[in-house]
Amino acid sequence: MKNLNRFQFIGNLTKDTELRYTAKSTPIAIFDIAVNWSYKEQESGEVKEYTDFFRIKVWGKAAENAAKFLGKGSQVFVEGSMRNTQYESNGQKVYGIDYIAENIQYLNTKSPASSPAAAGNEN
Repeated sequence: MKNLNRFQFIGNLTKDTELRYTAKSTPIAIFDIAVNWSYKEQESGEVKEYTDFFRIKVWGKAAENAAKFLGKGSQVFVEGSMRNTQYESNGQKVYGIDYIAENIQYLNTKSPASSPAAAGNEN
């Protein structure tokens, strides 16, 4: 039996992309997206709306591009895989999931506040 570990989201960035570098100078970008969804209650017919939030990580040249072009409010399609994470906080193990982007499509971009374009200093 084959296994599958994939996600696909369309959402909007909740803040500007953060760019970091590993000890070996590999770029990693981190951004948070809000994904809206809704459903209709069968009994009342009322439409309930919800928002889920996901932290996305992307590596390499794609990370540098994300930091350059994706600011708060940008809409993106993100596809990738998930990785389990764990760390200690106050002596307690904390478990989480990293969403690692392998494909990002920019649907509607807004320049990050720190970019030259946003500051009016286009070169």
